[in-house]
Amino acid sequence: MSERFCYRCGISESEGGPLIDGLCQVCFRKENPVLLVEDEINTELCQNCGSYKVRGTWVDPKTYKLEDLIFEVSDNALVENLSVDERIKEIKIVPKEELEEIGDLFTGEAYVSFEPIDWHIEYFPAIITYEVEIKARIHELQRELHHEKKKVIVYVRQTVCPRCQKFLGGYFEAILQVRAEDRKLTKEERDKISKLVEEKVDEIMKRDRMGFIQDTVEKEEGIDFYMGSTSAARKLAQFIRDKYGGNISEAYQLIGQDRVTSKEVYRTSVSIRLPKFRRGDIVGDKKGNVYKVEEVTGKGLSLKNLYTHENEHKDWKSAKRDEIDTIDHEEIEAMVTSLTPREVHLMDMQSYETFEIEKPKVKIEEGKVYKLIKVKGRYYVEEKKKTD
Repeated sequence: MSERFCYRCGISESEGGPLIDGLCQVCFRKENPVLLVEDEINTELCQNCGSYKVRGTWVDPKTYKLEDLIFEVSDNALVENLSVDERIKEIKIVPKEELEEIGDLFTGEAYVSFEPIDWHIEYFPAIITYEVEIKARIHELQRELHHEKKKVIVYVRQTVCPRCQKFLGGYFEAILQVRAEDRKLTKEERDKISKLVEEKVDEIMKRDRMGFIQDTVEKEEGIDFYMGSTSAARKLAQFIRDKYGGNISEAYQLIGQDRVTSKEVYRTSVSIRLPKFRRGDIVGDKKGNVYKVEEVTGKGLSLKNLYTHENEHKDWKSAKRDEIDTIDHEEIEAMVTSLTPREVHLMDMQSYETFEIEKPKVKIEEGKVYKLIKVKGRYYVEEKKKTD
């Protein structure tokens, strides 16, 4: 059998190794470069929030330190634009030290390393020059791996991402309205809800970049949060209800028509209305039981029965079924003047009038001052006595 020769350089197969597609080993590697990345790459980061595109989608940065952020954006752009021969089916990016140790690979496998060798990041566009190195095997007859190096320049330019464009333009998609049933929000409730919303918005924006708060408006009856997305407003309303209870409702307002799709565009008002009850309220049920509200949560009411002085919990369904509601009452302070097996004699600390009540189930002491709740002519003694 006659010896074959490389059609490019003329070397014999015995000297140049097994021919691949008519080429010796060296000429095959020269004629089939595997590192195809462009010499220059352009990318952008948002000058307002530091976000950048990952596979076409804007994402928040891992760091907000400008120097580290520039390299984060630049590295991502290089990896996304890394182009190799189509015969390479698997790419692994490794440190340069690990790449140097690689002596053999499976066919279709490649290892790549890159590192910045020069940069100018004092102003934009920032310019980072990388050395990109690859080792690869694209044919089973290769005796030596492809081993190529290339310098790639990445330009990082500033822009404003779509979210920030909308935020800076005053855009909002929904209004989250926080109110309370038949009353105004207290300052304590406003402060706690504002803190909760602030904490949860940070969580939401990790998944919904439009979940920002455009504005917060304090109103006499409650708080309005102007939200970048309806989904975020709904999630916040759910968080508030889970913690404090209440009812959620929605209303819609036609604000225009989409120029592209011609569909009608609506703005959503998501309303969370907290329960009318607050800690310390005196409430009653349809059976005539009188309670003091100890705690209000998303799960229901923690109550103290002022007759038995036992703690009870009613979920919101039970509270509605039992017709729990606030009741008219008076609060007075009175001193225990004497005790009998069945009665307690007291003196009103303001009017100094004396009166008797049925001895309560809670332990009380002569000479001590107690807070009493009067409902429909009947007195209930609070368990906790007033400090002298």
